[in-house]
Amino acid sequence: MSNCNSHGHGHHHHHPSGSKNILIAFFLNFGFAIIEFIGGYYTNSMAIYSDALHDLGDSTALLMSYFFEKFSKKNPDKKYTYGYRRFSLLSALINAVILLLGSVFVIKESIERLSNPEPVMVEGMFALAILGVAVNGFAAYRMSKEDGINQRMVMLHLMEDILGWVAVLIVSVILYFKPWFILDSILSILVSLMVLKGVYHGLKRVVTILMQAFPTGLSMEKVKTELLKVKDVLDVHYIQGWSMDEESHSLTFHVCVPDAMTVKELDATKITIKALLFDMNITDSVIEFEGQSHNCEQN
Repeated sequence: MSNCNSHGHGHHHHHPSGSKNILIAFFLNFGFAIIEFIGGYYTNSMAIYSDALHDLGDSTALLMSYFFEKFSKKNPDKKYTYGYRRFSLLSALINAVILLLGSVFVIKESIERLSNPEPVMVEGMFALAILGVAVNGFAAYRMSKEDGINQRMVMLHLMEDILGWVAVLIVSVILYFKPWFILDSILSILVSLMVLKGVYHGLKRVVTILMQAFPTGLSMEKVKTELLKVKDVLDVHYIQGWSMDEESHSLTFHVCVPDAMTVKELDATKITIKALLFDMNITDSVIEFEGQSHNCEQN
């Protein structure tokens, strides 16, 4: 008979470099945000001020991401029996809110400047734009190696910043030849609208998981088909599933087997089933076995 303490609940996909990359991105963003505020003052550019506020908000979000990411890797305990993996979702949710508030602020300030464009220091804008693309590009490169919803929200922060600085770079080049200062505000609005679109999709994924929808990307029919291939499995029904985050899923279901199966044979079948589920990123599962003569009626 199998060891009851080895049910396979401890299977998790860890990303040891994820927290380190988030911390690197935080220091880069926070240090550069200070430079941006100073640069925004001297250049009188709303685009730079907007990016400075975004980067400051990003820094706060990144710092929370770092701590939540580490916290989410704690082992299950008596209070949080499924572990702490959903704390990374909380971080992703907070990041999305910060991005939302920052983008709305940028749009508001930029609209006000549309009716009253102000001259800006073109050379300073150009220099800060080059530096901004380089700093955020490096941070985004580090984060591109990571997976998970929290890391994707961090990547959204960084891509937002890169797009913002590309917009500033384009504006500075155009303003060098033409005094069309209104472009400073127009491009800021366009970038913010792109960010809001990404925030919408990010929040949609977070809410879907928190509402315990069946795991995205996991087919209930495929699960059933694969399990029916296991020896002595006659039927699989009452399948219920949810996600702890986008990387690990949980599943409960009933399995119908021949009445004559022994406990030892059931254990062997369970081990085979759990191995199949683990290959589908189902890290936690509860299996209820039933004899073929049992009338389940989903209870």
